[in-house]
Amino acid sequence: MFKKILGTVGTRLFNAALSFVAASLNAHYLGAENVGTIYLMIFSVTIIQLFNNFVGGGALVYMAPRAGIYRLFVPATVWTLIVTILCTYLLYFLGHISPAIGLIPEGYFMPVLFLALAISFTSVNYMLILGLEKVKAYNYINLIQVTVLFVILLVFLFGFHVRTVMAYFWSILISYILAWIISFVFLVPALKPGPMTGMKKLLGEIFRFGTYIQFANIFQQLNYRLSLKFVDFFTGRAAVGVLSIGMTLAEGLWLVSRSISMVQYSRLSNEMDEKYAVRLTLSFTKITWAITLAGMIILLLIPVRFYTAIFGAQFGDVRMVIGSLSVGIVTLSVSMIFSGFFSSINKPYHNTISSAIGLVFTIGLGFLLVPAWGIAGAGIAATCSYTMATLYQFVIFIRMTKLTLRDFLLTKTEIRQLFDEMKKITAQKTPDSVFDKKH
Repeated sequence: MFKKILGTVGTRLFNAALSFVAASLNAHYLGAENVGTIYLMIFSVTIIQLFNNFVGGGALVYMAPRAGIYRLFVPATVWTLIVTILCTYLLYFLGHISPAIGLIPEGYFMPVLFLALAISFTSVNYMLILGLEKVKAYNYINLIQVTVLFVILLVFLFGFHVRTVMAYFWSILISYILAWIISFVFLVPALKPGPMTGMKKLLGEIFRFGTYIQFANIFQQLNYRLSLKFVDFFTGRAAVGVLSIGMTLAEGLWLVSRSISMVQYSRLSNEMDEKYAVRLTLSFTKITWAITLAGMIILLLIPVRFYTAIFGAQFGDVRMVIGSLSVGIVTLSVSMIFSGFFSSINKPYHNTISSAIGLVFTIGLGFLLVPAWGIAGAGIAATCSYTMATLYQFVIFIRMTKLTLRDFLLTKTEIRQLFDEMKKITAQKTPDSVFDKKH
């Protein structure tokens, strides 16, 4: 398992590096206002994808070893097609009713629709691949997608000299189409047609499990990105560009927690031993917190002139955004591990409650702080939201497992075991200590 985590972290680290360079290129050649438009487009696609994921999301990972790939692929794909079209039109009409609640930037309806289709179809395949515990394949496909995006962006910017929002749109669209093709080819051996009996019961199970997960994800994505809309409304599109770059850099520290959580969820969804799940989650929680905290300290030590040199003079407030988000970023890294645990033991409603608590703070503080303090207020509101959401999960986890606060202290033994695992991976040996079920 540790090898899967290490491979996932490595892939995400490479992807994050390419994404960082791409963000720098966008900032330099497109400007803050166009960067703001791009992130609002991505936010719109994310909202659409969240509704797709009621059937095509994390529930597929949980159900794959229980129901079979073919019986999940067909309904998930059909659902994704229908819901993507309906949700895109809904967001479009909401924007016409009131610009204050509109998410799709004016003039970008069709790009958002096609991008939502490509990303959502690919997401269905990704979830099924994770359900098969094929983490390495998932990592490789992600690696290809981000690399293709980066290369095509370079071609548009420097080959065709297209320096508009559409340069990034075509780059990300083509990269996801290719990712869908590769992931589909990988799934073909598992897509053996079989009897579709019992589909009503199966869909009921998917909806039941997926509803808890997706309401949690919807609330959480609003926690992540609703501040962009607040800033767009109260401060302006250019400020959205600055905030989005700061958020991207700060959230890059989540690559460790997201990688660990993904492998944890994939593993524990196929595991029936709850004591093992608790022990694994506790170890992952401590390691995630320590690594994310160290990364944040390093990020905060980087001088402002570095950000202006990389992104341009318009982005001088990026470090201030990171500072306002710092506590929340470190705190929520732990929440991701708790979320994987609750979902894997079929209690995802705790994640829903946690995210709903965070959303209350996001909305309430957003209206109070963003008009007064701009992008710094958005960062502070996010930090409060992330902290309160994580605190709820922490309390529930302690009550459920009967652990004490002392159990969450990272010990010298665990640090030594972690380094032992890394040595074993580099020596191509099978890990058998802190992440071994027999431990």
